Amino acid sequence: MKYLKLVVLLSFIHSNSFACSFAGYDIFQPSLERWEQHAGPAQTDPNSAGEYWESVPKPIVTVAKISRASYQPGNSCNDAGLIELEVALPSSSTYRITEFGIYFRVLSGKAPDLIFPDMPVKGRIVGNKMFLLFPWLDSVPSKQYPLDLTLDATFITNGLNLGQSNIFKIQQK
Repeated sequence: MKYLKLVVLLSFIHSNSFACSFAGYDIFQPSLERWEQHAGPAQTDPNSAGEYWESVPKPIVTVAKISRASYQPGNSCNDAGLIELEVALPSSSTYRITEFGIYFRVLSGKAPDLIFPDMPVKGRIVGNKMFLLFPWLDSVPSKQYPLDLTLDATFITNGLNLGQSNIFKIQQK
């Protein structure tokens, strides 16, 4: 009898009432352990003009996809916008992407909501790339404006060492 009541109760729940969930990123929590730097070119060749220790690299950020809210019925996430980013290391780097968190700052442009957190994040790692999803509560399509943001991305280590920043754009066409 209790299962019959559960079936009846569940039949009244419309599919739009289920929660929308994005597993886009985790907060980067540094261990504060000393960061193990890799040897630079000057260690193997004293005549090299390169660094003695390899610095924290500059991230390579690619905007993979921008999705805007549709507000179409039948989808529990129809009010969310989504920015998908891919982050990689330069090919010359000897580090692994797992050694870093990444911090994003909006330098210019009008963001529809607080899309990027004010703390470093880490994403899903596949190979030597980090994939991040940034959702936000988007307005109805008639009130949406194209995104035109300039951002700064910086790697951060467990020991809180900061790398060089990379400035990139997110533009919705």
